[in-house]
Amino acid sequence: MVKKSKLALLFANILFIAGCANQMAPVGGEVDKIPPEIIESYPKDRTTNYNDNYIELKFSEYVDKLSVQNSVFISPALEHGLNYDWSGKSVTIELKDTLQKNTTYTVTIGTEVLDLNNRNKMVQPFTFAFSTGSKIDTAKISGKVYDSKVDGVMIYAYQTSGDMDVAKQKPNYVSQVGKNGSYSLVGLRDGEYKVLAIRDNMLDMLYQKNDDEFGVQSNKIELKPDNTEVEHVDFFLSKEDTIAPKLTSAFMKDRNHLVVEFSEGIDSSKLNSTNFALVDTTAKKNILPKYFYKLDSKPNQFYLAFDDTTSFKDYVLAANGFEDLHANKTESDKINFIYKAEKDTFPNKLLKAFGDMPDEKVDFERPVVKIQFADGIDLSDVSKRTTIEDARKSLVDFTTKKVDDVLFELSITSKLKTGSEYFVKFYAKDLQDLSFMNIDTVYQSKFVTSTELDFGGVSGSVESSDSTLVTVLETVNVPKRVYQQKNDPKKKFDFKKIIPGKYFVWTYRDKNKNGKYDTGIITPFKFAEDFRFYNDTLNLRARWPVGDVLIHFGEK
Repeated sequence: MVKKSKLALLFANILFIAGCANQMAPVGGEVDKIPPEIIESYPKDRTTNYNDNYIELKFSEYVDKLSVQNSVFISPALEHGLNYDWSGKSVTIELKDTLQKNTTYTVTIGTEVLDLNNRNKMVQPFTFAFSTGSKIDTAKISGKVYDSKVDGVMIYAYQTSGDMDVAKQKPNYVSQVGKNGSYSLVGLRDGEYKVLAIRDNMLDMLYQKNDDEFGVQSNKIELKPDNTEVEHVDFFLSKEDTIAPKLTSAFMKDRNHLVVEFSEGIDSSKLNSTNFALVDTTAKKNILPKYFYKLDSKPNQFYLAFDDTTSFKDYVLAANGFEDLHANKTESDKINFIYKAEKDTFPNKLLKAFGDMPDEKVDFERPVVKIQFADGIDLSDVSKRTTIEDARKSLVDFTTKKVDDVLFELSITSKLKTGSEYFVKFYAKDLQDLSFMNIDTVYQSKFVTSTELDFGGVSGSVESSDSTLVTVLETVNVPKRVYQQKNDPKKKFDFKKIIPGKYFVWTYRDKNKNGKYDTGIITPFKFAEDFRFYNDTLNLRARWPVGDVLIHFGEK
């Protein structure tokens, strides 16, 4: 696109203002679902000896101007910003800096560009490179970000062999992922690179710990004349969490039950009722809860159940020693709440018995039955008052484990009949709940076992000489189910008894042999573990196992 003369530009602007003084979406007709594109640019990709001070872009339709300004990334970065001069669907971008001599610049227009009609985003970033000298750098790094939401994820490349302070240091090169997560960094000079994927919420090209999600490369990257392109620099996203959880609210359902809410998800497996107390600040005494459980509460909320709280006047809930899901620990915290004197009028009871299979079936081969009560109950009462019977009333042996004070697991010691009904009975004779109501009844709940016909399967191999490979099968949608197994000596995997659904298959190098995928660390810099995805999503159906899945895990 050749730059217009001032006269031609003025004439075009007059015509444009006269004809379309206001850019408005057309009335009626079909909804616009077509994303905008860049159909022309100046300078052309791989232009050399560039000596102008502007670039030009022409879009396929009218676009939101602010979205364009927020989506232009130039590498190496310019210090003095840009000026934008619009004419219809085209924009001239003035470069305020004097460009460095004999330097390759890369321009990326990200996917946050919106059209005017229906706010459609660009599908793929648009990238081109030019050089102010007679030669242009052509090295390239490419890969993909694997995440359920890749929109807006940035790719930052730092030309360094050591650590970098990414909270203060901006990258040397910038790109952005497309709609499918793929990206490419082009026009790179030779050297060693650290590459990060960042969900940059501030869009300031700086990493904000505890806010931005990040991904770290899995191998050393060094571009040189005999190695000008590096592929499969792929990322998972994770988030650093260094902030300990807090109590955010507490309220009473009745005088026997208090709901406590935390600022984030906590590791409830490390908590029980002894981590909490009601503190009477006037009488200088405490009441300890009897039970702690989740039940039907909202995310980050839990129940505390008490025998009696009527003797209190001024109440504060105290909690100690609770951790979030990243092991950040709060030693102690307190929160006020309003007392509620109403008595609990609902007796405790067995709510249901269920399994983890679809339709809450129980696995016949390794049967574990979960039972849930309406209120807290002692493990000893569950163990001695619960039985499991088959349809012929024959008793089934099991062991009991507490998940929390309303949820228990009954692990059956032998295989069960496939596709059969079983009955959990709870004998509540002479049992009192927290309100001292006698339950005195027998509760019964039925569960059904699965069959071999309920499952699918998948088998295959990984093309690699590595002996540390682990293959993962995980559902595309919620509820999330993850199966994992170490590949056998022939690099084969074979997943049996898989619950039907759509699945991703991927393999990683378990370098430290800890049995889990490690995402890497930014500071001090630590590589993530390398991984490869199978290129198709598997739709696993019952009775139809999928075989011959081949994952190409090329050596780097």
